[in-house]
Amino acid sequence: MTQSENTQNIPPSHVVGIGTSAGGLEALQEFFGNLPSDTGATYIVVQHLSPDYKSMMSELLTKHTDMPIFEVSDSITIEANAIYLMPPRKNMLITEGKLLLSDQMPDRLPHLSIDVFLRSLAEDQQHKAIGIILSGTGTDGTRGIRAMKEAGGLVVVQKPDSAKFDGMPTNAYQTGLADMVLLPSEMGKSLVDFINHPSIKGDAPVSSFTASDGDSKVLEDIFDILKKQSSINFAQYKSSTVSRRIERRLGINQLKTLDAYLRLLTESPREVSILSKELLINVTRFFRDDEAFDKLTTVAVHKILTSGNGKDPIRLWIAGCSSGEEAYSIAILFDEAKEKYQIDRRVKIFATDVDEDAIAEASTGVYAAEIVQDISKSRLNRYFEPTGNAYVVSAKLRKMVIFAQHNMIEDPPFSNINLLSCRNALIYFQQNAQQKVFLSFYFALQQYGYLFLGNSESLGDMAVHFDTVDERTRIFQKVSAARLPLKQPSSLKQNITTPVVSTSSTTNTHQSRMVINNKYNTVMERLIEHYAPDCVVLNDSFDAVHVYGDMTPYTKGLGRGKVSLNIKDMICDDLAIAVSTALYRSEKNEEDVFYSDVACTLDGVPSFIDLAVFMVKQSEHQSSPRSYILQFIVHEQGDVVRKSPKSITFDGGEQSLQRIHDLEQELVKKQEHLQVTIEELETTNEELQSANEELMSSNEELQSTNEELQSVNEELYTVNSEYQEKISQLTEANMDLDNVINSTDLGIIFLDENLTIRKYTPHSANYINLRTSDIGRPIHHISHELDYSDFLTQIGNVSTKGEIVEQDILTKAGQTALLRMAPYAVSDDISSTAQHGVLITITNISRLKFVENALVQAQEQFKTLLINRSKRLHHRIEVNQHVTVMVVDDDAVDRLRVQRYFKESEDRSYTIVEAKTLEEAIELADRMKVDVCLLDYQLGANTAEDFVKAMKIKNIDTPIILLSGQKESVMDKTFLSNEIIDVISKDELSKPLLVRSIDYVLERKEIKDIVQRFEVSER
Repeated sequence: MTQSENTQNIPPSHVVGIGTSAGGLEALQEFFGNLPSDTGATYIVVQHLSPDYKSMMSELLTKHTDMPIFEVSDSITIEANAIYLMPPRKNMLITEGKLLLSDQMPDRLPHLSIDVFLRSLAEDQQHKAIGIILSGTGTDGTRGIRAMKEAGGLVVVQKPDSAKFDGMPTNAYQTGLADMVLLPSEMGKSLVDFINHPSIKGDAPVSSFTASDGDSKVLEDIFDILKKQSSINFAQYKSSTVSRRIERRLGINQLKTLDAYLRLLTESPREVSILSKELLINVTRFFRDDEAFDKLTTVAVHKILTSGNGKDPIRLWIAGCSSGEEAYSIAILFDEAKEKYQIDRRVKIFATDVDEDAIAEASTGVYAAEIVQDISKSRLNRYFEPTGNAYVVSAKLRKMVIFAQHNMIEDPPFSNINLLSCRNALIYFQQNAQQKVFLSFYFALQQYGYLFLGNSESLGDMAVHFDTVDERTRIFQKVSAARLPLKQPSSLKQNITTPVVSTSSTTNTHQSRMVINNKYNTVMERLIEHYAPDCVVLNDSFDAVHVYGDMTPYTKGLGRGKVSLNIKDMICDDLAIAVSTALYRSEKNEEDVFYSDVACTLDGVPSFIDLAVFMVKQSEHQSSPRSYILQFIVHEQGDVVRKSPKSITFDGGEQSLQRIHDLEQELVKKQEHLQVTIEELETTNEELQSANEELMSSNEELQSTNEELQSVNEELYTVNSEYQEKISQLTEANMDLDNVINSTDLGIIFLDENLTIRKYTPHSANYINLRTSDIGRPIHHISHELDYSDFLTQIGNVSTKGEIVEQDILTKAGQTALLRMAPYAVSDDISSTAQHGVLITITNISRLKFVENALVQAQEQFKTLLINRSKRLHHRIEVNQHVTVMVVDDDAVDRLRVQRYFKESEDRSYTIVEAKTLEEAIELADRMKVDVCLLDYQLGANTAEDFVKAMKIKNIDTPIILLSGQKESVMDKTFLSNEIIDVISKDELSKPLLVRSIDYVLERKEIKDIVQRFEVSER
């Protein structure tokens, strides 16, 4: 069929893309065979077709659907309730409701036409897109449904075990993105329910619910449930994103209100997990947007590798890494750049995501074979290792990347980052959350570090702190050195240019912030500057953390290479011995040390200074951190030098000798300790070698045993499978038997060979006073309601002699029952002399007996009726000597004619009452007793059928003879057969015919009265 033949031109409510390959014909026939033709959606079938094969799909599908089927031509406009088939040798896209065709490249294999179309469908239709994956081989369609999921569309996958070829359904299912996994025959109903759901159609969107306080409270409860399950506050996500995802789940679960969905979340942890995954939108791929990654390589990667001193590790942060593809992509870029520019510098990548499952998947580094479409062959061979139907990231890349669970909104950020990539995640956050995340990113980045965002993301108020490197690919560089608090209360447009000054190192950031916030900090600094001598505060590693005064005369200038803050590397050479000796003594003896008259050269002038080391512990605990204050006191001319009682006059030679002696003693102890350690290691090594030999021998034995166990295990597995099948059959048969027994009115009791109760049916408790606790008790311990004194004796005879007893008995309540006893044995030899179990069945036959007696009586009555048949007419006349007849007819001539016939009758007398209308007839019948009603079919505007309905409403049961001039063909046959006893045509009316009809009606009435009396007596 061509498009021009269809003139409806109705736009579709949804567009359904169906991807299939080998074995797809059967699946498509089942799908369309169970799909209504008026769903309002468009169905586009994308197949792998041979270029030399003329497809017969249109003709084959026509037998299974009423929808028109078109073969796609370029730029065709899709319509609702229609099927479109992609032609061979083509790739197909959809744009603004039009299907566009392009030739496949013959040198590019495989042709993933399903992926190509589904990705364009997701981009064009967004949440109105539906993707279906049916039978086929390979992985085509898997990448397409990822794009479908990201756009908010619905993903449906055929159950893999129902597919003729399960490659495509299996790969699609393993992504975890399928909303529905169904048989093709089940998909039609599910799609119709989904498309017609109010929230999906737009009749009652969730986004409108948020306007009411009640629904806002429900959404808050939903967010609380999600936060308990995933520790993520989804209230910080954009309401449109959250609403759209909830709408989809309402449609899939066929729920109408948020309250109903909240109840489902409360009862179903699985639904909570699904909704959480839906909101996280873990969709990504390698080198997503090739242009952006090429530009990143050009403008940023080389500059980052050569930044700083060229030796410090490069730190990268991939925020929102999902399943890890982007992190490994950036790792590949940096590894290639290192090799290209011959740069030997460590690159450490921190890849984080809030989704724990995504991080676990990324850590494994295993990806499906479909990544060949995203990664070049050279990169694939270099950085990935094939394993089965998947690829594993090489150890080289995996060492570069550290994966961790991290919430970028709430958790503290990383620091000193050279490149931060966060692509297509911020677009889902609310404005406040975005602002908070950008503050964290700003804090994490070094000055002149790079920020890599997604195509739809912008810096907003933070733009003043960044330069735009490339607007199109969203690459920015941090240029501001301002210190911004992580929680910014007001607009970030205010460019803060005055940084907070800190004299301490990063190891004491917390303490420095406390000092900065102290309102007396300025006063304290002034007092120290005026009264305290020059000094430096050291940590327990002797690194300088804070300086007071001028330390220039006592320290060296900065040299080449890495800068060290250790005091031993900073101190002047002529003070080195004194300082190191004093610090060593203070550390060893845990006391303050005072040296006086230490010779040194200050500003080129020989001088003497005093040196003091004070040890400061953070607490009284032995292992608490220590700090050291190294103080230099210069002797000014005219000063009176106050020496400490502990002060020692420094003798360089003596102190050097003492220091050498201490170092020698310490070295001897270290050598002795090292020798002991070596001997212990040698002994341990010998023991380990011996143990290793024993383990190797044991391993060989275990391998041999393992092979034997493996063989036995295979045999046991086979036997177990057979037993499982037998057990399944036995369980099913046992359930069938239990259901049959429990559904009958039979009382059945099973006794074992010791005449103890094994099992019984609930109905048997009506005759034997049994309870559940009586299982295992002897039968003679249980009382019964049977009027049968030989009950226990007969049970014994059946058990020992193998007899079968069957007889009618009475219960103490007067009911009749059929009692049957038969031997019950496991073996087939019932007749042996061994003692058997007994099967007792008791059946209530009271009704059967009653019916049997009633049938006998009825037979006698019918015999009497046959004998007296000749007297029936006379009897009937005697019984019905006087008959009241109501004539209902609007024709006066017909009424007079009927009266004349009755007056001429000599067998009985008749009382005639007349009615002209339906209302008058109903009133007469309700007021007086009428034996027979002669009824005309047409009564003015009413008919005889109206009369009968009115009589039923009044609950008046009067036999009716239809006396009409109408033909029976115009009357309702059901009315004639069910409501009318006899019909007489006015044209054929005569006295004999009228009297005979009256007799027939009265006879029918008499038989009916007899039957009713019989039924009453039976009850």
